[in-house]
Amino acid sequence: MPGTTNSIWLRYGIAILAVILALLLTHGLWPLVEPSADPLFFAAVMISSWYGGLGPGLGATFLSAWMIDYFFVPPTHTMTFGLDDMLELSVFVLVALLISSLTETRRRLEKELKQRVADLAEADKRKNAFLAMLAHELRNPLTSGLNAVQILRLEDTPNPDLRRAVEVVERQLRHMNRLVEDLLDISRITCGKVELCKELLDLTTVVTHAIDTSRPFIEARKHKLSVSLPQEPLYLEADPVRLEQVLVNLLNNAAKYTDPGGQIWLTVYREGEQAVLRVRDTGIGIPPEMLDRIFDLFTQVNDSQDRFRGGLGIGLMLVRSLVKMHGGKISAYSAGPDQGSEFVVQLPLLSVSPETPSKKFQSASGVKSPPHRRILVVDDNTDAAVSLGKLLKLWGHEVQIAPDGPTAIELAATYRPEVVLLDIDLPGINGYEVARRFRQEPQLSQAVLIALTGYGQKGDPQRAREAGFDYHFTKPVNLKALQRALEFPK
Repeated sequence: MPGTTNSIWLRYGIAILAVILALLLTHGLWPLVEPSADPLFFAAVMISSWYGGLGPGLGATFLSAWMIDYFFVPPTHTMTFGLDDMLELSVFVLVALLISSLTETRRRLEKELKQRVADLAEADKRKNAFLAMLAHELRNPLTSGLNAVQILRLEDTPNPDLRRAVEVVERQLRHMNRLVEDLLDISRITCGKVELCKELLDLTTVVTHAIDTSRPFIEARKHKLSVSLPQEPLYLEADPVRLEQVLVNLLNNAAKYTDPGGQIWLTVYREGEQAVLRVRDTGIGIPPEMLDRIFDLFTQVNDSQDRFRGGLGIGLMLVRSLVKMHGGKISAYSAGPDQGSEFVVQLPLLSVSPETPSKKFQSASGVKSPPHRRILVVDDNTDAAVSLGKLLKLWGHEVQIAPDGPTAIELAATYRPEVVLLDIDLPGINGYEVARRFRQEPQLSQAVLIALTGYGQKGDPQRAREAGFDYHFTKPVNLKALQRALEFPK
């Protein structure tokens, strides 16, 4: 091929030019370098093999040997030489061949390394695509199951056995959901793809939300939870969702690794310019040799116990990574097996306290009654759509369901929903395009659009905002967050 031919001529041409340049420099510096003419020719061989490979390196080697003999070995300008000169030239050729061989090995290894990097990048891309699809496929049934559980709870059956069965199903579904989220989070963190959405907030508010999230699990284990919160607000700049995730993980771990009927203490206080959170329990404890490894990926204190209690050994690694991303640190303490354990999180506080905390995390409990909305649910997963619609009706809303984008657009023209819960991964026309078309219709331009997705990838919230969505929720939807969105639609 012409391109290959040109490349060969260029590589050998550079080798010839390097040797000629070495000849000219050696000739000009001969009074200084005599009686050795080798150094600059060695450099020419190295340049030739470095750029061109083994062939140009060998060519430069033999061309250099000829020039050294012809121009610098007495008698000059002849091809005659003595035994000593032959030995010197032989040494030069051997060293030059070694240089060419080593340089060619370096080039080959560099090429292999680049190929491996490319292969790893492609494998990482395929892995992320697989994880995204896996999350989507797992979240859809989880969403339907959790919605169904909430419907059964709202029906308030008098049968105690049925109530207990509902509690078991809900607990196991939420456990599965935590495992899915942990797996995806650990993948994002190890790839450096987690970005914090920091805002100004009061740590006490985040702690309260975390306690509300963990309390059902703690109570199911029949533990006593003692909470000590500071009287003054503790302001910091942090991602409230990720910070709540840290504390929920620690509280759930304390409940999981403590036998039923145990005690858990949560203490939050200020220490200088730092906020300190302590989670202590009366659980199985941590052996001294494990304290330094407890935050490592897939590390479990006792494999048999951990398999019995459930878990993948990735939660504490997530906690440490998220705490570090907030500029803080976490430490683990334990007197040994069956002596309980304590985890201490330290986070930097703002040096100047603001006048008001973030509005995003102010309680919505002051709302007298949630407004009733006209809602359109759009989802091709029938179980998820029907169960969510039933739940919304039990909340007092009017609901219509559409299985795809074209049906949703046609139905919305006459139904004119105030709120649209719109799945992103729809057949034919995806949720982003449906949202854009809604925004172009005058009668639908003011509707509150809520994106629902089973993928939960890094750029999804931004894409949702650009398409015209007001909210973005990852399945299974946090029902409290959904209720807040319906109470405060704008």
